[in-house]
Amino acid sequence: MDKIISFYFGRVLILGRTNVGKSTLLNQLVEKKIAITSHKINTTYFNITGIYNYNNYQIEYIDTPGFINKNNITHNLFINKNFDIILFVLDRNKWNDIEEKIIKIINNFSIPIIIIINKIDKISNKTILLPHINFIKNKISFIDLIMISAKNKLYISNIHKIIFKILPNKYHFFPKNYITNQTKELIISEIIRKYILKYIHNEIPYIIKIKVEPFIISSKTFTNNINILLYVKKISQKKILIGKNARILKFIISKSKNDIEIFLNKQISIKIKIKLK
Repeated sequence: MDKIISFYFGRVLILGRTNVGKSTLLNQLVEKKIAITSHKINTTYFNITGIYNYNNYQIEYIDTPGFINKNNITHNLFINKNFDIILFVLDRNKWNDIEEKIIKIINNFSIPIIIIINKIDKISNKTILLPHINFIKNKISFIDLIMISAKNKLYISNIHKIIFKILPNKYHFFPKNYITNQTKELIISEIIRKYILKYIHNEIPYIIKIKVEPFIISSKTFTNNINILLYVKKISQKKILIGKNARILKFIISKSKNDIEIFLNKQISIKIKIKLK
């Protein structure tokens, strides 16, 4: 008689303040670079899904912007209770009104919460966190607490192990080779935006619109051509984006090309045009 295999599947919402390391954590959890990371605030504009498969377990991780308002998808997920577990990510012992607002929302739901204290690599004496952990216990009820460094891949596997124990007994929702809800064009646009954020140090990265024209990945060995349009509002913004002797634009193209080739596992050629809109 064939052995009956049980399948486990659940949706895990990653919450936390802007720049707490949620996107880096998502990339490490799904073992694929699908969300851009930056030291600048509001890097993630929308919810990003990453899928992790291990034997008969499947986890859908949802990275969220560092804010929750009535106009974004995260708010709708709460309204519809469309997730099974919450990862509440904290930056070491930082706590202010942002965390207070988040717990005010999640305390209204009887959903398992796992506290993730990130960036512990920046703390030499971990005992200073003990009073903070007691403080958290008085603020919110949680099933477990893990201290990690998402950037350095420390203790990431422990998160999976805890989640495996509480995943609902369900059939897998996604095909086994499914990784993210983002198209290849969207991921490439995010890679471009990452380097614009890095090399342009003002408000311009937040108002640029990026469009990657649809393309087909060739199965042959020749280079794939990718056309990218950057839309700006003013000529002055276009000049800043290009830089003196096109220096900034060349940096953006060079750095992005390397990341995109790693992502696609293909040689590519990038053409970027900047237009007014």
